[in-house]
Amino acid sequence: MAVFAALIYQVQHNTSIAHASGIGAAAMLFVFQGAFTIGFQATVWVYPTEILPLKLRQKGSSISTAANWICNYIIVQITPPAITNIGWRTYIIFAILNAIWVPIIYIFYPETKGRELEDFDRFFTGEESLSIVRHDESTEEYAEKA
Repeated sequence: MAVFAALIYQVQHNTSIAHASGIGAAAMLFVFQGAFTIGFQATVWVYPTEILPLKLRQKGSSISTAANWICNYIIVQITPPAITNIGWRTYIIFAILNAIWVPIIYIFYPETKGRELEDFDRFFTGEESLSIVRHDESTEEYAEKA
């Protein structure tokens, strides 16, 4: 997003590299969307079913999907006025928000790789510590045995 903002700045200010920057911005948009879709987009549907107890899975999945659609709608509604009013700076805001999510996800979202659904039931009921869901050598050993 930060690179995208720099490219859009060139286009909006009609610099000598505006045309090439426009092509680069279009390419960056496709790269971002492709990477986001492959890497994170499905998380909203998959992750709640992995971490929630059986009795809450359906509701949790419904809430997360609804929240995803509501947030998408908000972005679709605010982006055109933001681009009109603050131009390329809109993408700086998006870049900052994306960067803020990295530590939030790392700290608050347990890793599910190599774990059984029952492990998370025990974790959220307080029977086991966070170490069961952080990536460590025991996780790799567990995954190899499965």
